[in-house]
Amino acid sequence: MKIAITGHSAGIGQALAKQYQLLGHEITGISRRDGNNIRNVSKICDMIEPCDMFVNNAQAGYAQTELLFEMARRWTGTKKHIVVISTQMTQDPVSVLPGLEMDQYRIQKVALEESVKQIRNRRLQIKLTTVRPGNIATSADKTVPPAADVDNWAQTLIEIFDLAEKNNLCIPDISLGPQ
Repeated sequence: MKIAITGHSAGIGQALAKQYQLLGHEITGISRRDGNNIRNVSKICDMIEPCDMFVNNAQAGYAQTELLFEMARRWTGTKKHIVVISTQMTQDPVSVLPGLEMDQYRIQKVALEESVKQIRNRRLQIKLTTVRPGNIATSADKTVPPAADVDNWAQTLIEIFDLAEKNNLCIPDISLGPQ
C-alpha cells in the first residue's frame, strides 16, 4: 500500500512512517524539512492523490482542514482511507495548557474534527478516522513516562487498524494515549 504522511520527518508522522515502512508499505513523506509547505494545498494534494491512504498529521494553521476537504473531493467514491491526527485536547471545554498558542492549536483541531463529521455525513465513500493522541513523547523535551513512547504508540495504532481491517470493522474515532 502507498501511504502519504504529512509531517513525516518528526514526531508522530515520523513514527508512523517508520512503522509502515517496516511492514513493507511505500511512504510518500511530506514535510517542511523536505521543502513541502502544507499550505500549498494544490501541490500537496497532487502528491497525496495517487496514494491509498493519507495520514493528515502536520498542522499549520487551518491547512490540515483544507487538505482534508480537498482530498475528500479528490477521493470521493474511491474508498481510500484518510487518517486525521487530532488531539485529546478537543475533548476538553477549553485548553488547560498555558499560552494563547495552545488555545489557538485546540481551536484549529476542533475545526478539523468538525470538518471530519461534516464530510463523513456526506457519505462520499471514503474511509475517515479521527485519531486523538494523548501525551505522546514526540520531542526530546517530553519524557517517558508520563508521556507515551511515540514509536510504541504508532505501532499500537497500526496494529489496531490492522485488526479492525481483518475483522471487517471500521474505526471512525480513536483516542490513544498513556494510562
